[in-house]
Amino acid sequence: MCGGSPAYPMDAFGAAVRDRIAGTPEPLTIERDDGYLDTDDLDLYFSTFDSFPECERRALNLAKGRVLDIGLGPGRVSLHVQEMGLEAVGVDLSDGMLEVARRRGVVNAVKMSACDMAFPKGYFQTAVAFGNNFGICGSPGGVMSMLLRLRDVLSDDGVFLAESIDPLRTDRPEHLAYHERNRSAGLMPGQVRMRNVYKGVPGEWFDLLLVTPTEMKVLAERTGWKVSETFQLPGDGPLFVCALTKA
Repeated sequence: MCGGSPAYPMDAFGAAVRDRIAGTPEPLTIERDDGYLDTDDLDLYFSTFDSFPECERRALNLAKGRVLDIGLGPGRVSLHVQEMGLEAVGVDLSDGMLEVARRRGVVNAVKMSACDMAFPKGYFQTAVAFGNNFGICGSPGGVMSMLLRLRDVLSDDGVFLAESIDPLRTDRPEHLAYHERNRSAGLMPGQVRMRNVYKGVPGEWFDLLLVTPTEMKVLAERTGWKVSETFQLPGDGPLFVCALTKA
């Protein structure tokens, strides 16, 4: 994930980015509920626009007006939006992320859940959910609730730039087995239960929904959105961004 983090009793993600900016980073481990382990690359969360994936750079050309950054993290998206001369408002539940984002120059960093946003009707012209944060609410129902709320807080001509990793674009047996386990349980293949572990201390388990472009289109259309453009470039691997507008 290249964005925000859910709230942890031990804010593992926030602690990791605090140490990263202090120059004393240690590995951040991602643990999936089937025992699969991976190491998160914290440098991705601090990347500048020139190092963004091509799909993100192209999609951000559509940004306009006041921009909602869903899953602020250390602020890479909001900082670029500010450089574009636009107003950015980033939301995250991690105190560590918010602290680091503010220290790096993010003007509007708000502690708020992406799954329960409280902004006036039509307040934003653009919303951005990079770093797999399209699925930050964890389930199809949670994502659709977020999409319905976004219809309220975005203007009628607004655009939602939504990113995910296509979970099916893999040939790794451990991931294919996880997808099959999900299907057998009546879940979408890309519904992932995971937690972050930092310095040996685990955060809470949380859910993340990874979707294919087709699945994103279906969820969007069920909540009054349409896919106006898809950015999916060969150099970005399974990563893609869809520009959603109100149907």
